[in-house]
Amino acid sequence: MKHFAVIGNPIAHSLSPIMHQAAIQDLQLDAIYTRKKLSKESFDREIRDLLLSDLDGFNVTIPFKERILPYLDEVDSFAKKCGAVNTVVRRQNKWIGYNTDGRGFLEGLTEKRPLKDSDHVLIIGAGGASKGIYLALKEAYNGEVTVANRTLSKAEEMLEQRSKDRAITLTEAANKLSQFTIIIQTTAVGLNPENSDLPLALDLLSPGTLVSDIIYNPFETHFLQEAKKRGAITQNGLAMFVNQGALAFKLWTGENPNRAVMRQAVLDSFEEE
Repeated sequence: MKHFAVIGNPIAHSLSPIMHQAAIQDLQLDAIYTRKKLSKESFDREIRDLLLSDLDGFNVTIPFKERILPYLDEVDSFAKKCGAVNTVVRRQNKWIGYNTDGRGFLEGLTEKRPLKDSDHVLIIGAGGASKGIYLALKEAYNGEVTVANRTLSKAEEMLEQRSKDRAITLTEAANKLSQFTIIIQTTAVGLNPENSDLPLALDLLSPGTLVSDIIYNPFETHFLQEAKKRGAITQNGLAMFVNQGALAFKLWTGENPNRAVMRQAVLDSFEEE
């Protein structure tokens, strides 16, 4: 039996096991998918033990997407550019890291509407997920991407001196919000539904702007609720979650899972809460 998992901390909230088990069952594979919480303080020891276990592959979530890199035998070129890994595959007793976040997000975004080179894209945040999204965007279109982050130097570092793109502060982004046709929220702001904070003010948001938040649980963040009130087209992180999971699943098994089955499993889990 194949054994796959997701590692992170916290991890109890992750719906990856529900989604992947649905895909496994649909394809009638002899496999299981579990959660594994690793300690932030003892990560070095625990990840070594994990890599010596019977796992055949695993997903990596917050806060280990960057910390995992030194422990892998190989890292795919796209993941290396991202500086973050979210999918690890065992092949011929070697552990190989990939990043399916960015391409999974892009597939979901273009399901909502096609990208045009005339689009002006704003990415809020400069963490591991945003780097993958940024690089996937740059592969797909020739338009301008602006990255806004609380720490400006981190946003500047992410752009790698690409002359067309810009790094700005969150305050500057809020003041120029009407210029953007696509806004992508990649920070953890919104994970707690009790917290009504926004990553930046939406007062100048133009109606018709496509506003995406990579968070899928809660299903609609306060950020998306406020954007919708201002006439935006909104998209939560479910499409990215399903698509990146499907890309990871194929890397582990060689099989293309049914994404509709995966998506429905996640939606059903929300209804059960």
